[in-house]
Amino acid sequence: MKKLLFLTLCLAAFSLKISAQERIVLDQVIAIVGDEMIKKSDIDNQMYQIRVLSGGKTQTDACELFEEMLIQKILLHQAVLDSITVSESEVEGEISRRVTMFSGDDGLAKFEAMYGKTELEIRADWKPLIRDQIVAQRAQNNIVGSIEISPNEIKKFAASLPVDSFPMVPASYEFAEIVFKIKTGADEDAALRKKLEDIRQRALKGENFAKLAVLYSDDTESAKQGGLLGDYVSRGDLVPEFSAVAFRLKEGEISRVVKTNFGYHIIQLVEIKGEKIKARHILMRPKATIAAMQELMQRADSVYHQIKVDSLTFEKAVQQFSDAKSKYNAGRVMNPYTGTAQFEAEMIEPTILYSLRTMQVGDISEPLLSYDETGMQVYKIIKLLNVTPEHKATLQTDYALIKEMALHNKRDETFKQWLTKKQERTFIKIPPSEFRNCEFKHKGWIK
Repeated sequence: MKKLLFLTLCLAAFSLKISAQERIVLDQVIAIVGDEMIKKSDIDNQMYQIRVLSGGKTQTDACELFEEMLIQKILLHQAVLDSITVSESEVEGEISRRVTMFSGDDGLAKFEAMYGKTELEIRADWKPLIRDQIVAQRAQNNIVGSIEISPNEIKKFAASLPVDSFPMVPASYEFAEIVFKIKTGADEDAALRKKLEDIRQRALKGENFAKLAVLYSDDTESAKQGGLLGDYVSRGDLVPEFSAVAFRLKEGEISRVVKTNFGYHIIQLVEIKGEKIKARHILMRPKATIAAMQELMQRADSVYHQIKVDSLTFEKAVQQFSDAKSKYNAGRVMNPYTGTAQFEAEMIEPTILYSLRTMQVGDISEPLLSYDETGMQVYKIIKLLNVTPEHKATLQTDYALIKEMALHNKRDETFKQWLTKKQERTFIKIPPSEFRNCEFKHKGWIK
């Protein structure tokens, strides 16, 4: 059930302020599930919200939305039996994530204008709905989340699929790298620390931290928001050195100077909510001067020429000269999202991708101006290890993908079986209305 609760989990939290001419408010009860009711106005208002939020591009079937609501009510009923609860911090954290997501690049003010309410009013509207969504999602996970699949089941699933059901897999690349980074000396590090410490002292004496972030932070994205790191972040969202300091601060407190791979920071803790924090930071990093970049290019070019004249192998050059963690994997770059060495085109930086597309397997590129994971300019020498052309998925070439499809299918079937049994044991009443005539995907709603 890949679409299970998709609309309700993503969009049901919206209660847009609709004009009297546009809002359809009907108190007709169209379903009762356990102790919960679904009203005609619930369907009408949510369909309106979906149209508004998608700019009229999304057309939602009322019967499909109705069935998703029925499933959510069933899951909420099960959650009561299983004593599933959710903390206030979890609810508030999810509300904050959605406010940030739906505000997007247009900003909170425009979102408030579209919604017709202030952020506080929006949060109050969303709270009970989002709590129900999290509880329902948790109840569903209790049912199917622990299900695993065996290799034999994967083979049977693949054998049962028609040829046309196998998806097309985009072309992917595997490559290795030698990364050359600007190396700062002790004097430059000390100068950066002193400059940041001077800004810290100004903040401690009362200057506005957010304004200082706008003026001085090298993190251009957060600087636009006064140094704010999103809305609420958990420890896992931050690099360890940063989180270790940030989570020890008190609200309003400003940290000492902290060093990470990104540079030097000072942190101000704005607010704590459960296991998440809202924080600002000011980042300073070494400047990539023209002279430093020229020196870096010369170093990379020297290594490249040694490889080309066979006085140095690519693999040995990785070990001797690379400044990236990939050096411990013979330079092979690993995809953090899949855990494999394969990268689809859209996952690769354009400069690197352009070069890879002109190379043959085994070719080594000239030094390329690029960026590291922190956004700093670097030079890279790339070796193309393998190219997998676009193809239709097979069990032999795309085992992980087929496994994921098989696991989804097994969990879907398990949930359908559970839902059928649950329908039989739960009081469900759908009075006469147009919704009683819906063609439901799951039988058992009409008794």
